[in-house]
Amino acid sequence: MAHTQTNVIMNQKVDSSFLEEMEKTAAGKKILDCIQCGICAGSCHARFAMDYSPMQIIKMVQLGLKEDVLSSSSIWICASCYTCTSRCPRGIDIPLVMSSLKNKAMENKVPAKIPTKPKFHKGFTEIVGKYGRMHEPQLQIKLMKKTNPNEVLNNMAFGFQMLRKGKVKITPSKIKRTKEIEAIFKGAQKKEEVKK
Repeated sequence: MAHTQTNVIMNQKVDSSFLEEMEKTAAGKKILDCIQCGICAGSCHARFAMDYSPMQIIKMVQLGLKEDVLSSSSIWICASCYTCTSRCPRGIDIPLVMSSLKNKAMENKVPAKIPTKPKFHKGFTEIVGKYGRMHEPQLQIKLMKKTNPNEVLNNMAFGFQMLRKGKVKITPSKIKRTKEIEAIFKGAQKKEEVKK
């Protein structure tokens, strides 16, 4: 069995308004309900790659350790598989908490330990908001370093192979009523802007 390193939470710089800020979001409404049982940490399939477990992240939010939380790799590694939430005895939506923390990290311009993660998060949200589903070629273009000719050529070659095998389509397929999806995304964005 693989050993997972657990980082110790060091109470360094406390922002007392961070918990209140999180409680105002849909994600943070139940954040104080956490009883630190560890079921989320034990259930997490991505835990091996995280610097802090989901349980630790929630405790850090409760303690007001904003800087540590927003600079953590854990918020970016969460796969949003909902295993933790399905097992949480308090019904805390941990992937929603992690997503909210990602947004706060980007708003606060906190650099991610894995630089492509914020670009992925932003690109994924933009594409799904526009089409109602993912279009992988567009996401790849958003993530690609266009200044690196080797990366562009390698991605083009790989893209042509995928096209030839019918694995991707050049044009994105849209769901019906994409205008409604766009309105939902715009409404959510306006709500976030009002909170600021």
